[in-house]
Amino acid sequence: MSLMNTRTRLAVLCPALAAALALGSASFAQATAPSAVTAGTCTVKPSDDGKTVTVTGTAFIGTGGAALRGSSGNAVGLGNLDGLNGVFTQSGLPPGEYLVESQKGPLIRCTAVGSDKDATVKALREARIQGFNEGVKAGKAAAQENCRSNTHKKPHKDFNEHPGLTAQQDQAVQDAFDRAFLAGSTSAFNKFCRTGGGNR
Repeated sequence: MSLMNTRTRLAVLCPALAAALALGSASFAQATAPSAVTAGTCTVKPSDDGKTVTVTGTAFIGTGGAALRGSSGNAVGLGNLDGLNGVFTQSGLPPGEYLVESQKGPLIRCTAVGSDKDATVKALREARIQGFNEGVKAGKAAAQENCRSNTHKKPHKDFNEHPGLTAQQDQAVQDAFDRAFLAGSTSAFNKFCRTGGGNR
């Protein structure tokens, strides 16, 4: 075989070999690529008595391992959360500020949220205000129709906007709305009928 023929064959084979090696390397890199790092979020919720907190985190993917650190000096190892879809919950921790440190990814400071008790109190307050206001409208409408009988109709309310409440808490919110609605309706009905604003 001449030197010219050898060089010609190498020139033809080398690009093919280079392409094959490149494809092989790309496939290997794709197969072993770690999960993309996502900056998760976390919240700190106090217990109703304020003695402990629960820290909940989501979307901590590709961290390579993480730890939860509190302002009181406590620390909890979370490990690699990829197999848990990046979710964790740690209860019974001492009160304070918390942050999540990861081997890969940014330092995440957890957000403080209200306790379940605080959420219930807020829901009750909102239900009373909403119930009274809607009761006033209904009482006025009933008075304009007929002052001889307060025939207001209480609307059905779905309080699913408070998904964190228990069934008992939901019922308390509903009862608060009903009582406030009745008070507002009666007050408006009597006022409009007494002052001549209603239909007699």
